[in-house]
Amino acid sequence: MENHNNIVDTSGYSCPIPLAMVSRKLKKAQVGDTVEVISDDPDFKKEIRIWSYETGNPLIDFKQENDAYITRIRKGSGFKGESFVENIKFIGLGIKLHFIKTLLQIVPLKKIQYLVTFVSVAESLRAQGWLVQRDIKNYTQLPIPNGITKHCGLVFGFNNKRDAIKIFKLLDESKFAVEDIYYEDKDDKSYKILNITTR
Repeated sequence: MENHNNIVDTSGYSCPIPLAMVSRKLKKAQVGDTVEVISDDPDFKKEIRIWSYETGNPLIDFKQENDAYITRIRKGSGFKGESFVENIKFIGLGIKLHFIKTLLQIVPLKKIQYLVTFVSVAESLRAQGWLVQRDIKNYTQLPIPNGITKHCGLVFGFNNKRDAIKIFKLLDESKFAVEDIYYEDKDDKSYKILNITTR
């Protein structure tokens, strides 16, 4: 019997929104679980292949039925670089970001309260380069907290909600694959998704 809880229907949306929908669904899945994705966006095939590689979530199959693209994806255990140099760069970036996170915990120059997440590490790096070109610096790039996902990832940290929403909307409108804005619930020490309407 087919499990409808493992189906993500992104029909009617264009990239990067389907990628964010898939990423959200896989965050809730266990390693090895399979998710079926339905899309009617012609760019979806290319985008999902790139995203799958960048996030370490293997594509099981991809087929087209009439105007629909149907993909099955298995939740993987994270990014695996193809070369030694790629893996060293990834590890170096992780060390740098964890150092920044630790430093901010010891010497809290600015209190990070809101986190903007992305569908992949590569997408957050691309967004960072774009923001740097525009001299936008009101965020701190950090490793994604375990309370959001156990896999490697990058987030942009903000010390206020207004800036987090402004940058999220700017990146979303500029076709970056932003996912959500999280905040830490002080009562139960968990991360919650900030409810905003942007899409």
